[in-house]
Amino acid sequence: MNSETKPIPLKAYLFLLLGVFCIAWSAIFVKMADAPALTSGFYRYFFCFLGIIPIWIYKKIKIPNQKTLLWIILGGFFFVCDMGLWNLSILKTSASVSTLLANNASVFVSLGALIFFKQKLPMIYWIGLFVAMVGVFTVTGRDFFNNSNLGTGHLMAIGAAMFYAGYLLITQQVRESVDVVNFMGWSLLSCLFFSFLICWQQDLQMLHFDNQTWWAFIASGLICHLAGWLCINYSLGFLPAAIVSPTLLIQPVLTSIISFFLLHETLRTEQIVGGFIVIFGVYLVNRKR
Repeated sequence: MNSETKPIPLKAYLFLLLGVFCIAWSAIFVKMADAPALTSGFYRYFFCFLGIIPIWIYKKIKIPNQKTLLWIILGGFFFVCDMGLWNLSILKTSASVSTLLANNASVFVSLGALIFFKQKLPMIYWIGLFVAMVGVFTVTGRDFFNNSNLGTGHLMAIGAAMFYAGYLLITQQVRESVDVVNFMGWSLLSCLFFSFLICWQQDLQMLHFDNQTWWAFIASGLICHLAGWLCINYSLGFLPAAIVSPTLLIQPVLTSIISFFLLHETLRTEQIVGGFIVIFGVYLVNRKR
């Protein structure tokens, strides 16, 4: 779908913003779960899949053609790599630094859209992306510089950003021919397969967790993945990945706000200022629409 020539419904933006709010809880639930990071990822997909089954049956299960199905499987693999690396990085460095580096996906998505899809992006887009990235660095910059050693956690978060970008670009293409529920259903089967394979190969703990951990798994699956990615994947049926990805930069801002109220973390002045900068940058990216 060419978003430059066809009108974009307002609800595509509303669903995108709702999705960003839902996934903003991701880092908090990972921190709350007393479990290996990769196990948290598996149960996120598992409980999301349980939640989508009745919706999938109601909307009617449709098998995509072979080429589309292969793209969905590849997208699922990319998402598992993204979430696995990001979850691991959260436990090796601070959540804010990890989220900052993982959200560099916006840069990779923009370059991917330019190189692979020949998508022309106006100068105001690049200005808006730059402004939004400045805002993200303002929000999490102090934490980043306090963790000056570019260790394994940082590299994992950067790797997650690259896989994240690949997933968004693939989703943009597939969503042109597959409805959001069928896309999510087949994608989750792919995620479950690859995630379980990794957990089994690493011989990770899969059972005998405390109640708080199970509730964190369930909330992560139903809130962050089911609600969050249903909304975001829906919006990708109308908006290009190059627009959706910078809008996702609002996520670390919302995570900081949620942490302030829920975890009683300090909300510093530069985080508030940075939040407004991010919102202004996202506005510039979406200005022509």
